[in-house]
Amino acid sequence: MDSNGDGVGDLPGLTSKLDVLRDGTPSSLGIEGLWLSPVYPSPNRDFGYDISDYSSIDPVYGTMEDFDRLMAGARARGIHLIMDLVVNHSSTEHPWFRQARTSRENPFHDYYLWSDGTNGKPPNNWGSTFGGSAWEWNEQTHEFYLHSFLKEQADLNWRNHRLREEIHDIMRFWMNRGVDGFRLDVANYYVKDAQLRDNAHEVVITQPMPGNPSKTLYIPMSREVYDHTVDQPETHDALREMRGVIDEKPGHMMVGEIAQRTQGQVLSYYGDGDSELNLVFNFFFFVRHFRAKDFRDIIQRTLDLLPEGAWPAWVLSNHDVVRAVSRYHCSPPMTKSMIGLLLTLKGTPFLYNGEELGLANTPLLRKLLQDPVGKRYWPLPVGRDGERTPMPWDDTANAGFTTGVPWLPVSAPAMSYSTESADPTSVLSFTRRLSWFRSHHSALNAGDMSIVAGPSDTCLCFTRTSSAEHMTITINLSDQTVAIPRGSFTSDQIPLFSTEEQPSMDSLAPWEVRIAAAPA
Repeated sequence: MDSNGDGVGDLPGLTSKLDVLRDGTPSSLGIEGLWLSPVYPSPNRDFGYDISDYSSIDPVYGTMEDFDRLMAGARARGIHLIMDLVVNHSSTEHPWFRQARTSRENPFHDYYLWSDGTNGKPPNNWGSTFGGSAWEWNEQTHEFYLHSFLKEQADLNWRNHRLREEIHDIMRFWMNRGVDGFRLDVANYYVKDAQLRDNAHEVVITQPMPGNPSKTLYIPMSREVYDHTVDQPETHDALREMRGVIDEKPGHMMVGEIAQRTQGQVLSYYGDGDSELNLVFNFFFFVRHFRAKDFRDIIQRTLDLLPEGAWPAWVLSNHDVVRAVSRYHCSPPMTKSMIGLLLTLKGTPFLYNGEELGLANTPLLRKLLQDPVGKRYWPLPVGRDGERTPMPWDDTANAGFTTGVPWLPVSAPAMSYSTESADPTSVLSFTRRLSWFRSHHSALNAGDMSIVAGPSDTCLCFTRTSSAEHMTITINLSDQTVAIPRGSFTSDQIPLFSTEEQPSMDSLAPWEVRIAAAPA
């Protein structure tokens, strides 16, 4: 929400909408935590993920006093606040790098990763995630610096213990201000191979986007294997140190973005006995089809591989991928089944801004793009602006998001917050209802989980169990009515919650989400 008409959402605007998130009644979304994308000062080459000052607020979003008011408002409503901590790299405009690039003798020079290269060329074949070489020449010191992403995002040297202490102090600064934790951007990228060895490459066949295979070309292409730039063993040491800082204040947490790897590698970042990250995003729904079998496989494998005592974190969309509604080509009933799954799994569910409305990606003309990835690869569908468009609040100009010109066109004004609030059958009304139900049942918000056989292969069926209650969740992930055979596991259960106003005891409606009391 934009409070001052400059077209950009800001902290006062967000503060004004806190009751929408949680007001203590079923009329709000009922969330218990809020993750802010970066709000630090930044040249904004990459949506704020190029930070030039880790201990301040970018004026476009407000002031530190505005942040304190947001913090107080959130706390008064029982909402925890976590910040986006981007410390694989800093902006090249950060004072550290400005000094580091002036001289090899400068004390900040070793805060970053450098190489003389070979015969005027980069030292190895490491590529930037955003395309091209990951190495950029610095004329002042006659050497290359590493950037895993844009050249304006210089990689930090995590082998420098002084740098690590700086980052620990940044964490303490925000924790002392009231922040409850951090989302760690690309946390498995922190440490790079000390010998700067080449990464391998493999030939892969491009895969179709789930739900839309007819519009994807199958093209052989070479893909870099990040074996020397991601998942280095020392990264786990760095995260254990950060966990020690987090644990200085009981009840604080870190959730990690761990990309590019297998489920086993991703889940290893919980550490041994929950000693590293408190939560690790599970991104594997992003690359699978909308089928009960696909979801079942991911969920079961996660439960099997999860370290003892660790707690899962589930996500269907975020600011870097096509929204799930567009990815899966969801109708509103499909969207409800998807959100029903997210909010009933064992673990912490993360809803992306607008997901509670069932928002889809917004198609954009090239001239409107802000994301450097989208601009670089146009017309290929790889930009990220479509999932970042502003929140539609009502049916006024610019959907009530701003009185000025929005930084990107507002997404789906017809699916605004006010419109869906007034419709008891909307995705928003369903999400609120299920969130409220979830918060009042220990089996759903804290219980254990087991996948069980459902009435059909198109159904996902699992139990959630706490010391106080035992529930069965059955989700029909198809557009067909599914009969419930007499004598089956789900046939004698009493529905406690359903997407259907009057659920049938003999069948599941298309896309129905049903929570029932399991037999004793």
